[in-house]
Amino acid sequence: MVGQVGGIIPGHDLAFMVIQKVLKYISEEKSLHEQILERKIDRGITKYAVNTMKSDIDVVNCRIKRLEDIKLPLDEQKIEVSVAFNSCQKILNEFNNKEHVYYMHPLITAPLLVAFSQLYTTVCTYGIELIPTYNDTVENEKKQLKDLMEEYKINAIEERLKMIKVVGMLKVPHYEGSNIKDNVSKLFNSGNIFNNLKDNVSKLFNSGNIFNKLKDNVKLHEIDIVKDGFGYDSKQNEWHYWDRTFWDQEQQFTNNYAYPMVVKIEYEKFFDKIINTIY
Repeated sequence: MVGQVGGIIPGHDLAFMVIQKVLKYISEEKSLHEQILERKIDRGITKYAVNTMKSDIDVVNCRIKRLEDIKLPLDEQKIEVSVAFNSCQKILNEFNNKEHVYYMHPLITAPLLVAFSQLYTTVCTYGIELIPTYNDTVENEKKQLKDLMEEYKINAIEERLKMIKVVGMLKVPHYEGSNIKDNVSKLFNSGNIFNNLKDNVSKLFNSGNIFNKLKDNVKLHEIDIVKDGFGYDSKQNEWHYWDRTFWDQEQQFTNNYAYPMVVKIEYEKFFDKIINTIY
């Protein structure tokens, strides 16, 4: 959905990159979003809204660059922060409008909101420093931004999960150990195979009951069979296999979460990371 996000003070490249990806996404002949959710997207309106956002972000970014100029007189800094703040308030109101294309397609527009939230946080920081009377207004705006991010998080995740279909679940044997494999490797890689065959075979079969060792080291992994072209960057109806057991091992968990739950958790973690930068 979204790529890496910068720190509290992001660069122009981040915002531009995110917006370009969104523009490319909605410019497809029939976007994946539209195919799966069967929701008609008015590309003309959406493109216009995204390009307008890009222009507004460019304005805010230019103001921030001006504010970073240590030679800029204090009076001019206050003018710059005031203009940037007003621009951000306008953008925030548009994201908050439930009839706006941004709110109607949260999975598509969430990257824009993420980029904007970081820019606005920067402007708010400058605002409090340069114009102390902005303090109450800034706190109110940051709260509104945080609440809005929470809304988009819920709505974007809801749309994302609609793109996933779990076809079934399998329990598949998986070899967990390495002792037997290592011994077999030694058998064929220990120099002259004929001279070493007796010793290596003896090590393999006398290191304990081989059948017990196989039983101890072969575990059942629970595998979800899923259709998720968005997540796997594939065709809509292709099958993919999600190893719940392996995921638990990698994360050092024992939750045995199904694939949709893992997707939900990862999206929540991403949004929460951004939301935590607002305060």
